[in-house]
Amino acid sequence: MPDLSQAYDELAPYYDQIFEDWEASIARQAAVLTSILKHECGDRRPIRVLDCACGIGTQSLGLAMSGFDVMGCDISSGAVQRARSEASKRGLSVPFFVANMMELSSIPQSSFDAVICIDNSLPHLETDEELLQAAQQAHGKLRPGGCFIGSIRDYDRLVVERPATQAPSFYSHNGSRRIVFQIWDWLDERRYRFHLYITRNAGSTWHTFHFTSTYRGVLRSELRDILVQGGFTNVRWLSPSESGFYQPIFIAHRNC
Repeated sequence: MPDLSQAYDELAPYYDQIFEDWEASIARQAAVLTSILKHECGDRRPIRVLDCACGIGTQSLGLAMSGFDVMGCDISSGAVQRARSEASKRGLSVPFFVANMMELSSIPQSSFDAVICIDNSLPHLETDEELLQAAQQAHGKLRPGGCFIGSIRDYDRLVVERPATQAPSFYSHNGSRRIVFQIWDWLDERRYRFHLYITRNAGSTWHTFHFTSTYRGVLRSELRDILVQGGFTNVRWLSPSESGFYQPIFIAHRNC
């Protein structure tokens, strides 16, 4: 996926600006994931987590600060470099690796209590076969009884509505302003190219940064079936109203 790695290499220096307050988002996501992980993994201490699409560390950093034993990887070398820098700033010892979620065998450790894949990373994969390969790789990194936890956008709704844009967000901080918005170009019934724009002012001058990549809308029932095919059992979904997270979350277990 060279296009994908290049897109996130370019986005890595700016990724935190998608959020109104990245530090607050790190803390909020860590709180939600902590509750789920403790419920699913029991009394194990510390809970060992592999974040297989870590990006610049939004989930990994928060979990590490919450006492989890975290390792992260991402297809983007630029994102991994940023994650390492952010961990160092916070005095955190979190190993980060460049690795494709379809090739997790390159990660030096295994028998994790949980593998996580948060914030719509799986729909970057273009076929069911690629999704199955990612599921099998996650399965292989878990201890018996471990869980695979991920989130995707609500494609059951989105592939019907086919929105052309995501409403702009307007942020202000210390006298500077920032506008973040997306345009979605639907390529067919399921696939769309998203264009992310970050427009910010520097004094009296405004600059716009543009990033693009593709997603494939995956229905929850389809992803459930792929996870079962990949060896997982007890696959279930948590809605945002149940979890407090902004996307539907799946939880799947490895029994053996």
